Amino acid sequence: MTNPHDNITVGKVTLVYSTQRRGWLVPGGQVIQNPLKAQRVAEQLNSKKVVA
Repeated sequence: MTNPHDNITVGKVTLVYSTQRRGWLVPGGQVIQNPLKAQRVAEQLNSKKVVA
């Protein structure tokens, strides 16, 4: 992430930044506005995909 509004990619998981909602879109329709929390969620989703 080089800019504050970049997409967050961890492994094969990418959380897309929405300028309209001012946050990262998570599967299930949630919007996370805190970049650190979005990074943590992306890491959790990536670890679940590796296990599955």
